[in-house]
Amino acid sequence: MSTKVKLGDSINIPEGCKAVIEDGKVIFQPEFKDSDYVPKRGDIVVCTYHVPYTNYGETVTAICTGHRDKYDRYDCFVVYEHGGIIKRNKTIPVVKKHDPHQSKIRLATDEEKEILFDKMKEQRLYWDAKNYNVFLERWRAENNGAYYFVNAKFEVEIAYDTCSSKDDYLYAIGNYFCDEYDAKSIAMRLVETTNKLQYILLQYHDKLGK
Repeated sequence: MSTKVKLGDSINIPEGCKAVIEDGKVIFQPEFKDSDYVPKRGDIVVCTYHVPYTNYGETVTAICTGHRDKYDRYDCFVVYEHGGIIKRNKTIPVVKKHDPHQSKIRLATDEEKEILFDKMKEQRLYWDAKNYNVFLERWRAENNGAYYFVNAKFEVEIAYDTCSSKDDYLYAIGNYFCDEYDAKSIAMRLVETTNKLQYILLQYHDKLGK
């Protein structure tokens, strides 16, 4: 459809559009601005968006970092694809105000947040809202259960967790293992590291001549 205008006439640009001149014609095109809501760091959102090169959409709940990547997508600490699994350090599309695929983004409800946290807990993931961090809870033995640690001679020992100060200390520094094989692997690496350190120290003293 065309409209005849004369010098001095003006036309209102439709909401959500921009005027582009092509071949002597004024064409109104959608102006894809960001939606009214732009997530901030730590915001937990629900986003429904069109999956590129498909004919279907995806709905996710995500915890946003407040940053965009170089492809103009929101970086997220975690993304939960509804009916799927939790994925860490993923992105979601930036939703535009006049999105042709009717994509939407909004803050999650309390119920939606609880569902996300429950799904994260299944994978031993927890959200630290104070420090804006998602952390993985390490395994710890329960009810006087057994665990392994590496002693000062780089030998693997078994112990039983009674929540003593020793148990708490070994757990806090990471010298606490569910599997004996893992403890032995770390013991071997510690021996290698110690040997390298000893070599460096001896070289230093030889250089000084002391």
